[in-house]
Amino acid sequence: MGYLRVVKQVPEKFELSGMLFRNADKAAAFEKEYPGRAFTDIDRFLAEKHDMILVLLPCAVLPPYLEKVLQTGIPLLVETPPANTVDGLHAMWKLNEKYHGKMQIAEQYFLQPYHKAVRALADRGVLGEISNLRISMAHDYHGISVMRRLLGESSENCTITAQRFEFPVNRHCGRGGLVRGADNIGMDGRKVASFAYDDGKVGFFDFAGEQYFNYFRCRHLNVQGTQGEINDYTVTYSNGFMPVTAELMRQDMGHNSNLEGYFHRGITWNGEFIYESPFAAYPEARLTDDEIAMGSMLLGMEAMIAGGPEIYPLKEALEDSYLWQKMDEAIRTGTPVRTEKQPWHN
Repeated sequence: MGYLRVVKQVPEKFELSGMLFRNADKAAAFEKEYPGRAFTDIDRFLAEKHDMILVLLPCAVLPPYLEKVLQTGIPLLVETPPANTVDGLHAMWKLNEKYHGKMQIAEQYFLQPYHKAVRALADRGVLGEISNLRISMAHDYHGISVMRRLLGESSENCTITAQRFEFPVNRHCGRGGLVRGADNIGMDGRKVASFAYDDGKVGFFDFAGEQYFNYFRCRHLNVQGTQGEINDYTVTYSNGFMPVTAELMRQDMGHNSNLEGYFHRGITWNGEFIYESPFAAYPEARLTDDEIAMGSMLLGMEAMIAGGPEIYPLKEALEDSYLWQKMDEAIRTGTPVRTEKQPWHN
């Protein structure tokens, strides 16, 4: 589990107060490493002191556990997707409203270093007014989350046109790692969709499952505005006199005889840091970009509990999941689908 690994890697910031299991054998195995921290009874688990609770359950079995935690008033961070039907999304919204819950959703992709750097440039106005983008970085609600934030869309309605294709590819890498000499040809499903918002902005979504691991299926992002464009790591913009280009540069330590440690410090652009990892101060921590994002989500929860802003509000996650489901509806029906304003934006 990614979040547990983040807690282990940065003990200076995070401490595990307990873990609830539905499976007794898994709880027993966990107890060996964390004595006194494994629970199979939810009431005993909730009786312990927790600053927050991270709920990592499939949405099909989530509701009763969620309600039990909401009744305690403990802030909680819930795994994506929050529900896989529109009715389920509505039910989750009503449940949180009933208990006035302090619920956030664990949608971490927008907190990955690259996406944070791109958002920083967008927020500075480097690209001018952003009108459209093409994202091929993450599946379904994850990709839609990044897309909406960059376009600046919240509750606006849109028309979704979508198709799904299948293409053959050598599946040489997966969660188990790279298989050398593999020649495992299989079909890879690819979703292609356009989200045409009523204000004229358009998000072009394009993703295939193999892109997370396959060396032959890279990830891409192109963002276009009135005054510039970001194409992956290349930024072309106006300096006030003429178009110029500057690259986003990763600052990863531990290369070429650098002895600081093996970690990600941040991303620079035009000679300045536009993103700095909050975990660069802990060079012993070995975190992937996605784990940095997970850790940033936990830091965001800490700030919210202390009275700061929400890190990823429930209504935002519900909108992302709603758009994902409407995209799949457009694929199933073969016709454009219109979205409608949902209760979480009333």
